[in-house]
Amino acid sequence: MSSSVPGVVVLFAITSRTPQHERLFLPISQIECRRAGLDFPCWIILDEYNRVELDKAFDFECAVPLGSLSPAFLKKIAAPLRMQRRAAGWRP
Repeated sequence: MSSSVPGVVVLFAITSRTPQHERLFLPISQIECRRAGLDFPCWIILDEYNRVELDKAFDFECAVPLGSLSPAFLKKIAAPLRMQRRAAGWRP
């Protein structure tokens, strides 16, 4: 990544309420909830997100992390997103 191009993060909604069936979501396991500092059960909503350029993310400058999700779980998040993008005709 060039120093002139800001980094980007994608922020997904996480809910403790069971999502509606028409939503694209993934349940978060009990161990992942523990790692991330979340109450169990919860779900990550994959069809609702915000894309934020890091140089404009001023509201995150002083945020204290609660925890993190494992790399393996992040791969589980990426898989249905790739399928959804392909189905919509998106090409990298």
